[in-house]
Amino acid sequence: MKPRRTPRLREPAAAYLPDAFVIDCSVCLPWYIEDEASEFCARLAGTLGRAEIWVPPLWRPEFASAVINAERRRRITADRRRAVLANAAGLPLQIDYDIPTVTELDDLASAHDLTPYDALYFELARRRKLPLATLDAALVKAARAAKLPLLTDSSRYPD
Repeated sequence: MKPRRTPRLREPAAAYLPDAFVIDCSVCLPWYIEDEASEFCARLAGTLGRAEIWVPPLWRPEFASAVINAERRRRITADRRRAVLANAAGLPLQIDYDIPTVTELDDLASAHDLTPYDALYFELARRRKLPLATLDAALVKAARAAKLPLLTDSSRYPD
């Protein structure tokens, strides 16, 4: 099982994705949960194995939690949950284990009105000087305010 991919659309060169970026769970879950699928998320899934995709160590439990919650809400079956998690375990994601201290995380979260969890993604993208791929409203707002390169669904979050 692989994340769903939709046919490649003809897009202007500016719409092509970079060779490296940070991704959060909000854009990964739609690869597996049908009612959340979007062309934007499918384009990100299309970079798997070609782009360097970075996540903090938090990504694993956060993704597992989202998939388990999808089953609890009866959006997917138990069999589907197991298959999704088995597939996600093999995704070619780069895990960056260098995380900020508790006080640095607090400062960053407070400064950008983020949860400490979201601040990890923000900090990773900022530190590695990479675009942040997200559909999370708070992360989109924080990235725009900090002029952090951002990859998001422009139909959902227009400039």
